[in-house]
Amino acid sequence: MPLSDFSSHDPDFTQARVAQCARIIAALRTLNRQAVRLSGSEGDLRAAADAIEALSLALGPVTQSRAMETFRFGFDLADPNAVMPFNPATGAFNPVAPALEMSWEAERLVARLEFPAHYESAPDTVQGGMVAALYDQLLSFAVMARGKTGPTIWVKTHYLKRTPIQQPLRFEGWVESIEGDHYATRGACFHGDVKVSEAEGLMLGKYDMSLIGGPAK
Repeated sequence: MPLSDFSSHDPDFTQARVAQCARIIAALRTLNRQAVRLSGSEGDLRAAADAIEALSLALGPVTQSRAMETFRFGFDLADPNAVMPFNPATGAFNPVAPALEMSWEAERLVARLEFPAHYESAPDTVQGGMVAALYDQLLSFAVMARGKTGPTIWVKTHYLKRTPIQQPLRFEGWVESIEGDHYATRGACFHGDVKVSEAEGLMLGKYDMSLIGGPAK
């Protein structure tokens, strides 16, 4: 994909077509979950492989260009995850990302999700790099909710307990302090009432970000 494709989009792409894209992404997420449990006879596997290859070819005509914006230059406090729909950690339209719900609650961004089985590393445990990636994006979004954006300087993740696979989790991210354009952020992940990890990060809030739904104070 050429770099120029990052900012390309079709402003006339209708919500009806977006809805069909969402169906495709949901089906691809299902395929991701199924792909780590392959078994069966040679004939069954061959038939499945033929079907998957046919699916890949079928997507060709509808993947010639990018229709939806990769980065939306407005942060919607009512729909925080909409800002980067193709992000690999949180993007609603990236089948690599786990499906999640994100909301702005009491000065914090909250993400609720379950990591499917294909994120498993140790038995029944989410691979730590996936946890860190989600923190990285959530803490970046916490800065956007303050009307600023910029690159991550660093993020540290502290694994307190194993992060269980296929179990409901709640991630929280917030801005702890601000010094100039440096935003100190913190995060935590809970399985029920048990904190399983926490994170701290330093983000560069160098660029202005418009807020939709009023400023986060």
